[in-house]
This record gives sequence, C-alpha cells and structure tokens, in this order.
Amino acid sequence: MEPTGLCNAEGKNLKRYYDKCPERYSKYRENTSILIPMIGYKYVPLFLKRTIFFDFKKYEYKPKSESEDEGVKNE
Repeated sequence: MEPTGLCNAEGKNLKRYYDKCPERYSKYRENTSILIPMIGYKYVPLFLKRTIFFDFKKYEYKPKSESEDEGVKNE
C-alpha cells in the first residue's frame, strides 16, 4: 500500500490530472493553495506563495517538450 499525500500529487505525478482536463486543472491549481486553504489565492504574489504557503516550484507539473523527448529517443 502506497502512502498518500502531497508526495503523490507533486511534479511528474500531476500528469494524470493534466492529461484528463488540462484547462480545468490549471485553473484549479492557480486558484488553490496546496497546503493552506484560502479564498483569493490567485491574487497572492508568487514570492508569498513560495514562502508562506510552501507552494514550491517542485510541486508544479512541467510537461516535457517535444525536443526533450526526441533527444532522449536519439540517445
């Protein structure tokens, strides 16, 4: 049994959400703190999100670009 929590919903593990409904999930992430519930989160400056709300860059989903995929295939 795998542990649940933030580890399973960070970075590359977010792919499943972006594959199903990318626009809706992007909007959800923009408006929702990962740790501290708050109304108006989308208006909070990025530096406060990174420090007070612990919304670090490692929790963001970064899709691989096509050029990165081709580089991996060619090696």
